[in-house]
Amino acid sequence: MKKMWLTLLTVVVALSALLISAQAGPPTTAEGLWRYQTFIEDTKTAGCNTFLDTFENGIWSGTFEGTSTEDGKVVIHCSGAWSFNAIVSYTGEVNGQSGTLKMSVEGSRPDGLSDWHGRWVILNGTEGLATLRGQGTWWGPGAANPGEWGNIYYEGNVHFEP
Repeated sequence: MKKMWLTLLTVVVALSALLISAQAGPPTTAEGLWRYQTFIEDTKTAGCNTFLDTFENGIWSGTFEGTSTEDGKVVIHCSGAWSFNAIVSYTGEVNGQSGTLKMSVEGSRPDGLSDWHGRWVILNGTEGLATLRGQGTWWGPGAANPGEWGNIYYEGNVHFEP
């Protein structure tokens, strides 16, 4: 009898998981332009590595239509390569739904003159974006100097969870 209840419970859980998966919205392509302006808040040096604490303002167009701010870290490595990571705080619309979201972004470039390449992942959201999930890539020249506007292009997939 105990075995029958355990089997029945397993079947119910499995069917519930299938129903939830079936209700998730299909992924859609996300693409557009992310313009940003960087400000250096602090600089530290350790050996031949330089560490920059940055603040950025952003304007998004395309699938993401809105504005953002972010606190980031840039490392200029001894080799001349650059790396970057930050949490983006975004406010705006995505596929007709509005709200806020947090996104993790990371990237790199082989030297100070090359284009940036990186990845983005949506961490969480509020209001109409509370169930938005997605990830993708970004690339572009970025800003030439602090305080100037730079261009980054993004693409990936997004979908709304049930």
